[in-house]
Amino acid sequence: MKAESPNDAMRPNRRAGDAVTILLVCGVFVLYSFCRVPIPGVNEPHYLCKARAFYDAQWCSRDHFLHSANAHVVFFAFIGAAAQVLPFAIVAIVGRIISLTLFGLALVALGRRLSLSSWAIVFAACCFCGIAMTGNFSGEWVVGGLEGKVAAYGFALLAMSFWLDALRAGSRRRYAASGVCAGLSVACHPVVGLWFCIGIALSEAAMFPFRGVRSEGTHKRNVTALVLDGLSFAAAAFVVSLPGLVPALLLLTSGDTPVARIERANYVQVFWRLAHHLDPGTFPARAWIHTSVLSCVCIAGFVGLRKLMTQPTRPSAWRPCLYLLAASAIIAATGVVVGWHSGLASNMPDWQWRAAVLKFYPFRLFDALLPITTSLVIAGIVDTIVRQRGERHGIQETIPESAATGRPNRRGNSLLAAVTLMSACLVIIAALWLRPMAPAGYSRKHFVDWKSACDWVRHNTPPDALVFTPRESFAFKWFAERAEYVCIKDCPQDTQGILGWNQRLWTIHDWANESFQDGRFDDVDLQRLRRQTGCNYVLTRRLGPFEATPVFRNDIWRVYEIPDRDSAVR
Repeated sequence: MKAESPNDAMRPNRRAGDAVTILLVCGVFVLYSFCRVPIPGVNEPHYLCKARAFYDAQWCSRDHFLHSANAHVVFFAFIGAAAQVLPFAIVAIVGRIISLTLFGLALVALGRRLSLSSWAIVFAACCFCGIAMTGNFSGEWVVGGLEGKVAAYGFALLAMSFWLDALRAGSRRRYAASGVCAGLSVACHPVVGLWFCIGIALSEAAMFPFRGVRSEGTHKRNVTALVLDGLSFAAAAFVVSLPGLVPALLLLTSGDTPVARIERANYVQVFWRLAHHLDPGTFPARAWIHTSVLSCVCIAGFVGLRKLMTQPTRPSAWRPCLYLLAASAIIAATGVVVGWHSGLASNMPDWQWRAAVLKFYPFRLFDALLPITTSLVIAGIVDTIVRQRGERHGIQETIPESAATGRPNRRGNSLLAAVTLMSACLVIIAALWLRPMAPAGYSRKHFVDWKSACDWVRHNTPPDALVFTPRESFAFKWFAERAEYVCIKDCPQDTQGILGWNQRLWTIHDWANESFQDGRFDDVDLQRLRRQTGCNYVLTRRLGPFEATPVFRNDIWRVYEIPDRDSAVR
């Protein structure tokens, strides 16, 4: 009978340690999400309503946005199926839990490759949530509401974990596994996944000159290996990504659309509707300061971590992380150079091709990787100090360890456990403290009455009604389940959709200016609105005064019905 090895005896403890770590990390993310972001989150109505319409074309059939081209087909396919049978709120709750569990599992996998202890990985999750509350560069977030990008970042971190394995062992199979995860990231969110793949490619190219000879903890590599490894990664990523990549590429095809219309749509998208994500000239000073400080902390952390490390094999796992972060920073810096302007964007030389580049979110990867990497580095420094202290005092770890080496963990980290638990409590308390009581632009009273008005519309108007909603409309389709003529938030992503959305805004603007010349909106004005837009109802709080009597009103909001011409004559 074969004798049991020490590693075999430790395997159950390692599995238990991983399970507890995953549970704690996912618990931090899920609790933070629900404490920080009320349901529905800022983007959840945008994506979940479109997911429902993906399957049911009759639902809000007259809504321009819902029936525009789809950029996130895989996400809509999964979430839309659930939205057919479950309330939006339940879909959001379950979806958040599943996607954040994936992201938490991926962070644990990455932390293990970096030889972080269990408590250190949990501490990194707390740090990440804490950093998220302090700000960002281009409005990017990961832990919050339900979107396709949450799962995309989860698969991206899993791809990164397999990539670190491949770099260490020179395993082409691990490159293929990394490619599969990267492909899943692209399928869930093409922009997030593709930028991650580009970041990996840049990192591989940058590291190659330093890996031509064998060094401790790395695998010797030549040009042929670089090409074959890259092909393994790319082929796997390409095949797996096709369900999400193909629809996204089709959305970009212009067909017979004139170039001038494409350029106009890009301008509207980049320099107006999504300027807070895409136009570096509009990023506030606090965003630049926040990113500069966080970058300095991250770089200083890498330097300090390297000095603290005593095992020569360990820096090799951190070095690729730094290269990937540097690659994302180069991409972001390129975006800044391309898009920087101090005056009107339309006055920039060659703004047409600049907008065409910026619409692909060049700042997104860096904006997500910087806080993730910084959190892991901070956790790595604290973990290393605690381990070294524990080795001197012989303290046992409180969670069973599953380090990459598989050796028994005799490092003490009771202090780290206490610090981690305290950090988790502080993060959750801060999330609750900063939790918005109502969406932006609403007071608590305004939002309560808004939901009441939406509820009236849902129960007292025909399913095919088209509603003129106010500029500050939030989650109208979520609450009222009726089509909107136009909503500022719900901008399509294809050329025709963007231009149609923009034209609808101008139609409303021109109608309001013309109608209010006599100081009120009479029945003739409402009939003209119906002819121009097809709207059956008007929901407003500021627009007025109206000649018509509202069919519904509360303290804040009023609903007016616009009868058709025949009804008006009778």
